[in-house]
Amino acid sequence: MILIINTTSNDHLEIILAGRPADFKVKKIPGKFNQAEKLLPAIAKLLAAEKIKPEGLKAIGVVVGPGGFTSVRIGVAAANGLGYGLRVPVVGIKSAEFSDQRELVAKIFARAKSSAKSKLARPFYDREPNITMAKK
Repeated sequence: MILIINTTSNDHLEIILAGRPADFKVKKIPGKFNQAEKLLPAIAKLLAAEKIKPEGLKAIGVVVGPGGFTSVRIGVAAANGLGYGLRVPVVGIKSAEFSDQRELVAKIFARAKSSAKSKLARPFYDREPNITMAKK
């Protein structure tokens, strides 16, 4: 099983659990600017619903950007933490590299297969971060 995290949107997050490239489940969780509070509980709930222990994951995939500064950072940090803790490869992919979820899953599987060692994903930002409120 491979877990894929996509937090590049500011108003929702997606997690995908895939046994094979053509066999996957997608969970889309709405929430504007609160991915940090929802991501890990959603992963735990999906794994429990599918009766999969975290140790059963063979790799973690993550969409590394572009997207909102904080939302991308949340997804990448969670993926890297899970990969490190579970000692599984972490595979990053930019959103421009896939057109739909089927292609995303297929590319993550291909990259995970060729990456036997755990790596850290690095966030990709397409512009300088804007993390402060505009002055009035």
